Amino acid sequence: MKPFALFVAIALLGASAPGLLAEDPSGPSKGELVLEESFDSDSLAQGWAVQFGSWKPVDGVLVAKQVAADNHAAAARRVLPMQDGIFEMRFRLTDEGKAFHFGFDPARGELKKRGHLFSIIVTPQMAKLMKHVDKDRPQEDPNEDLAVAKQAFQPGTWFLLKLVKQGNAVSATLASEKGDASCSLSATHPTFHVKTPTLVFRCVGDGIEVDDIKVWKVAKSE
Repeated sequence: MKPFALFVAIALLGASAPGLLAEDPSGPSKGELVLEESFDSDSLAQGWAVQFGSWKPVDGVLVAKQVAADNHAAAARRVLPMQDGIFEMRFRLTDEGKAFHFGFDPARGELKKRGHLFSIIVTPQMAKLMKHVDKDRPQEDPNEDLAVAKQAFQPGTWFLLKLVKQGNAVSATLASEKGDASCSLSATHPTFHVKTPTLVFRCVGDGIEVDDIKVWKVAKSE
C-alpha cells in the first residue's frame, strides 16, 4: 500500500516583483543563519562531497554537469545537520540541462528506510515535490509526487528557490528573477519531520548552475 500524503496543495502564483519571493506572513520566521555560500572561490568549501558528475565553482557560481561514464545523475552533498529550517538559493538550467534536484536524506536511524527523503525537482516544463522510494520496499513505498506545478523553466533564466521544512510540512516557492513567472508547491507527509545530515543536490544532463545558498534555523516562538 502506498504511503499517503496528509495534505497536498498546488498553486500557481504571479510574481509580485522582479527577483523577489514574497514572504508568507503565516510561515515561520528566520532564526540563526547557519550557512551562506556564494562560490567565489575556485574550489568547493569544506563540507562538500561529490559522488557523481562534475561540480565546480566557475565565475562565482557552482556549475554541475552529468558525466556519461558515471551512468548516474550528477550528485553532490553539503554537510549541514538540520531538522526544521528555511533554505534559499538561486539556480538555473543551462545548455542541455534536463533536471535540477534539491532535497534531503534522512539521518541514519531516523526512519526504517533506505534512500532519499524528498526532493524539489525542476525540469524545463515543470516543478514537483517528490517523496522518494524506500529502496528496500519499492513496491510498498514507491516514489510519490506530492505536488506538481506545470511551469516553464527557461534554460539560462535564474530562478529563486525558497523551501521551508517545519514539522511534517514542506513548502517551496520558485520565482523567476525576471519577475515573469513563479509557482509554489506544498505538502505534508508523516516521514518528513526527521533529522537530515546533508543538503542533496543532483543534476541530470548538461547542466545546472547554483548560487547564493543560505540556510536559517526556524526562529523559536516567544
